[in-house]
Amino acid sequence: MKRTLLGLLLLLVVGGLAAWHWQSQLIGTGAQWYLGRIAGSEGSSGTIERRRAILTQLNRYLLMPPPLDVYVPELFDLVTELSSRVATGEVSLNWAAYIFTAYQRDLVEQRPTGKPRRSLEEVNAELGRYIQFFAIQKRPDQKGVTVGDLMGTGDDVITLDEIQESEKTGKEIDLRTRGAKEHQ
Repeated sequence: MKRTLLGLLLLLVVGGLAAWHWQSQLIGTGAQWYLGRIAGSEGSSGTIERRRAILTQLNRYLLMPPPLDVYVPELFDLVTELSSRVATGEVSLNWAAYIFTAYQRDLVEQRPTGKPRRSLEEVNAELGRYIQFFAIQKRPDQKGVTVGDLMGTGDDVITLDEIQESEKTGKEIDLRTRGAKEHQ
C-alpha cells in the first residue's frame, strides 16, 4: 500500500513538473483543440455565431471592422492554426497580428466572395508560406504563453483610485509603463 502511494505521488510530481516545463505546448495544443471543436460543432450545424463573435472581438482588438460572414470559416481556421504557434512563442503576437490582417486583406482583395474557400490544410500551408517568407523564427529570449500570462499579474490594472487621483492632481497616467518592472 505504501509503495503504491509513493509510486502515485512520484508519478504526480513528475507529471506536474513535465506539465509545468511544457506548459506553452500544452496551452497551444489546448487552444487549437478548443478552437477546432468550436469550428467542428458549428460546421456540422451550419452556423457561424461563435466563430463570428470571436473574430469580431479579434478584429476589434486590431481596430478593424468585423469580417463578412463569407470569410468567417476560413479566418477562423487561420486563427486556429496560428493559436498553437503563438502559444509556444514560435510566432510573436506582433507577427500574428500582421499575418492575420495581411491574410484578411488578401482574402478580401483576391476572393471578394470568399469562394473558393480554402481547406484547413490549405490555410495551414498558406500560414507556413507567410512564416517562411518573412523568416519568422522563435527568438531565444521569447518564452511561450504560461499559466501566469493567462491568469495575469494584476500590475497592469489601473484602479479607480488611481484615476480619481490623476484627475485631482492633473498628473497623467503613463499607459506605456503600466505593468513594467523596475530595473535595478
